Amino acid sequence: MRKNNSAAENYGNRRRRSPSLKAILAILILIAAVTACSGCSVRRSGVIRVAGSTTVLPLAQEGANRFMDMGGGKNVLVQGGGSSVGISQLSAGIIDIANSSRELKPEEDNGRIVDNRIALDVIVLVVNRGVQVANLSSQQVKDIFTGAVTNWSQVEGQDAPVIAVVRDQASGTREMFDEIALDKEESASSAIECNSNGIVRETVGNTPNAIGYVSLGYVNATIKAIDYDGVAPEEQNAKDNTYPLSRYLHMFTSDTPRPVTREFIEFVLSPDFQNEVVTQEYIPVI
Repeated sequence: MRKNNSAAENYGNRRRRSPSLKAILAILILIAAVTACSGCSVRRSGVIRVAGSTTVLPLAQEGANRFMDMGGGKNVLVQGGGSSVGISQLSAGIIDIANSSRELKPEEDNGRIVDNRIALDVIVLVVNRGVQVANLSSQQVKDIFTGAVTNWSQVEGQDAPVIAVVRDQASGTREMFDEIALDKEESASSAIECNSNGIVRETVGNTPNAIGYVSLGYVNATIKAIDYDGVAPEEQNAKDNTYPLSRYLHMFTSDTPRPVTREFIEFVLSPDFQNEVVTQEYIPVI
């Protein structure tokens, strides 16, 4: 009997020392609540995630730097990747703002994306400084980039092979150029692909007989800008629609952006930022 009583006592002691099911559930609920709360605090922390067009990238980064300098614990993380990548990540909820150098495609418009136009950009045809051409017609441009013209002598230039330089497939600049300048045809497979305006400029500048296209703000002394159909790639010509290779730059957001995201967009569209920063390379929208 004493042995049985001792066993019963030990069993009772073990039960008293072991946590009950209710206690375990309470601990798990507490952990889940803390984790959820931590997630909420990160969401409220003021971090804005931006990605997309490499054309918009320098503008977005300058805006981020100035916005963060205003204080308030705001943090803006800016990456490139191309317009298509940015729009895809915005739709998936990965980022807050998608930089884009093109309009939304029908299949990308889910009815919950808001378009914020932040600047007017001009796409400029540029050639290596040794190329003896100052103007190309729209047909000549199409023939060059689709591969129908392979020698500069075919377009009143020197007897030398044409080296076409284009943007990569994810680029909004490439999509816009293909649509307008190439009538939606594909660039020749022999064209050199580059993933940013800066690399196009460097490639054209360092490659004899090369031709490419960059945003107006990237034109410098290392390359030569040429006219398109006899029209110079200038701001006023883009504004009055006489120069066709121009497009708006965008910052897409969801239709329910967080207050801090909305605040950043308003900052980029403010008169100060538009007149001090946007005007240096692009055409302000205000």
